[in-house]
Amino acid sequence: MKQYRNILIIKWGALGDLIASTSAIKTVRDNFPESKITLLTNPLMKQIIPPGFFVDEHILINTNRNKIVDSVLKQLWTVLKLRKRKFDLAVNLRWTSERAALIAYLSGAKETVSSGPKKMMNLYTTKIDHPIGRYHEIHRNLDIIKAIGAKVYVETPVVYISEASNNFAKEYFQKEKTFCIHPGASRAIRAWMPERFAEIGKLMSEKFGVKILITWGKGEKELAEKVANLIGTNSLIAPETKNIGELAAIIKNCKMFLSNCTGPMNVAVAVRTPVVALLGSSDPTDWGAYGDNHVNIKSPLVLDHYTDETEQKAMQAITVDTVWNAVSKRWEELNN
Repeated sequence: MKQYRNILIIKWGALGDLIASTSAIKTVRDNFPESKITLLTNPLMKQIIPPGFFVDEHILINTNRNKIVDSVLKQLWTVLKLRKRKFDLAVNLRWTSERAALIAYLSGAKETVSSGPKKMMNLYTTKIDHPIGRYHEIHRNLDIIKAIGAKVYVETPVVYISEASNNFAKEYFQKEKTFCIHPGASRAIRAWMPERFAEIGKLMSEKFGVKILITWGKGEKELAEKVANLIGTNSLIAPETKNIGELAAIIKNCKMFLSNCTGPMNVAVAVRTPVVALLGSSDPTDWGAYGDNHVNIKSPLVLDHYTDETEQKAMQAITVDTVWNAVSKRWEELNN
């Protein structure tokens, strides 16, 4: 395998997108332990993979969801900053983005590698094709790294948890007693109904006597309180978390995690907490909780294209009985 002393990795996106790329980033570090690795990313990634954890340096861009919102002048300044570092290799993990492909090319790296967008493939020195159809995002990222000859040792994504975050969680509860529910989602229409989450919480409390912990993010505290109040006895709301590391530490200390297909679901996968994930418009093959340790429940309403209305109907089509059967079975498996 060819060696590279100075590597640029390009990846920005939402929480789930970023976590899905972490196994690929770790694979770069595993295969090039002596190389300097620079990560071009948005600020959220600093909480997931901070400098010193697989990468040496971050160069930050500002985004709104997946789009860069920096001015043209600032973007040009970022490209000049990249060119000064004289990279041997640029890896574009934001493979759907024309802007990312152009940045990889303009970085001046001697070699560039990615899988798209298709009309930008001439900008790469190493080009790869993904399988046609459904294919998990984790493998899409890993395939790009494999194209330079890297060997994958661990496919599961990772999240950095500091000692302070671990202590924050350990002081709060004990892992073996806790079933975690995260009722929020990036958009309300992509979330299962709070009353149904509460029904599962009540059943878990009544049958197994476990503590039910409700986690929440920005703008979700009222939702968490509603679910906790509906569950009643033996439920509690998680403390406010200041960063992804604290959320990861809390989820890591839970025995099991139930959620919509959302960023915290990917956090749970990264910290190896068994997940039951509820998917409406998303397909488990692309974006489900990754690994044999998890259960993905896909809505029976399967369409080629989802509007806001049909996306909500897809979540409504997932019944309490379906989720309870999966959750109770998995809990019993974990505790036998």
